[in-house]
Amino acid sequence: MDASCTVLYYLVSFIFLTDSSEIPFHEKMLLKSLGLKRRPSPNNPGPVPRTLWDIFDKGINEERPCRMEAFGVPGNIVRSFRDQGGFISREAPQGPLCFQKHLFFDLTAVEKKEQVTFGRLEIKFKHNTYYGQEFRLNLYRTMRLSLKGMREMNRKLLVSQSFRILHKSIHLPLTKMVKDWTSPEKNMGLLLEIYAEGNSKSVRGLSGPCDQIRSLTHTTLLIVSLDPSNCKASRSKRNTHPTLPSPSNICGKKRLYIDFKDVGWQNWVIAPRGYMANYCHGECPYPLTELLRGTNHAVLQTLVHSIEPETTPLPCCAPTKLSPISMLYYDNNDNVVLRHYEDMVVDECGCK
Repeated sequence: MDASCTVLYYLVSFIFLTDSSEIPFHEKMLLKSLGLKRRPSPNNPGPVPRTLWDIFDKGINEERPCRMEAFGVPGNIVRSFRDQGGFISREAPQGPLCFQKHLFFDLTAVEKKEQVTFGRLEIKFKHNTYYGQEFRLNLYRTMRLSLKGMREMNRKLLVSQSFRILHKSIHLPLTKMVKDWTSPEKNMGLLLEIYAEGNSKSVRGLSGPCDQIRSLTHTTLLIVSLDPSNCKASRSKRNTHPTLPSPSNICGKKRLYIDFKDVGWQNWVIAPRGYMANYCHGECPYPLTELLRGTNHAVLQTLVHSIEPETTPLPCCAPTKLSPISMLYYDNNDNVVLRHYEDMVVDECGCK
């Protein structure tokens, strides 16, 4: 059973066993299939990035299910990590330096089996108006931390660029570095420095240009990765078999809507609030017809069953075609995750 089938199996089992003592085990296994150590309980969740909402709204590309077209790279997982670093000094800056900030992103949620294909740093400010004042951004990679703290650290300059406070965020590519950071011992974070350039002007009653830029809203790191175990290189086209006009006890697809509120997941699953998962149920009688989509093995098994019914059971009614869904949720560190899961919706059933 692959990762996505495991998710669907445990999710359906979890709902049907709501009053059973087995619930903790089923939920634990289900969350593990989703890449979570425990049920998330967001304390101070940040906003969902517009980029993730756009990808979720567009849905999964049936022809290219394991590619994130928004970034032009392979992938089926998008994570938005919030900065956990702090300002190096709260004292008033000297000269043109507005502030120094240590940026740190905990990437331990990225599993070893995942292949990182894209990384991008986003810097946003509260003031989204054009003031005319120019600033300089210096971004350093922290190579080694000193016992004396951030002021004595070993660093390497990555980016140095001028900018003005505009309506757009500042995006900086960090794919290569993020790949290194998946090894925790190499993740020392970044150092961000902002300087005021040119003639410093006072704007709208503010004491200086640094008062405009010091209102740093938040810094986030967006990562795209590919989980090969939950990815199909291609998906066959939907079968055109007619619907089976037979009694309800014959193998067929049954409707099952899974509402995440029913399993207590509404606090951390952002979207969808639920989905139509469906399931297969019914008998596979002898002789199997083409409409029951029986495998060659199932056909032979029903033949043997007709001869020796007490020793050989009939084939089972099982999914023959499944489709994926996307889930947008908070992980155990309050980061926003968008993940594509294969084989989550039963489209067609047959005898196996």
